[in-house]
Amino acid sequence: MANRPVLALAALLPLLAGCSGEPSEADMRRLVEAHTRRALERQGQGGFRAFDVFRKQGCVAAKSKSGGKPGQYDCYYAATFVPQPGQPPLTVNGKGRFGKSETGDKGLVFEDLGAQPR
Repeated sequence: MANRPVLALAALLPLLAGCSGEPSEADMRRLVEAHTRRALERQGQGGFRAFDVFRKQGCVAAKSKSGGKPGQYDCYYAATFVPQPGQPPLTVNGKGRFGKSETGDKGLVFEDLGAQPR
């Protein structure tokens, strides 16, 4: 009987983790891909569709000293894609700020804080 509260809490942990406001890996991927697509199109390098691999590496609450607002997260990710057909894949380690849209909708916004190819 003593294990029931522990089991109940363990069952709720995934639900509670989803309420933290931190973006999911899928949300991050969607936003970073859209940002990358727009940036490449502005440079006349269209054709980018999606990353081959995208991994969320972690998030921290954005600090107000660095321009962060409550509910924003600075997140790190690694994204792999083929820049041009026939070229080897390129992995980029990036950092972005994710937060709720200020327009009042339920969407997330992304601000690129820099990427480093490797």
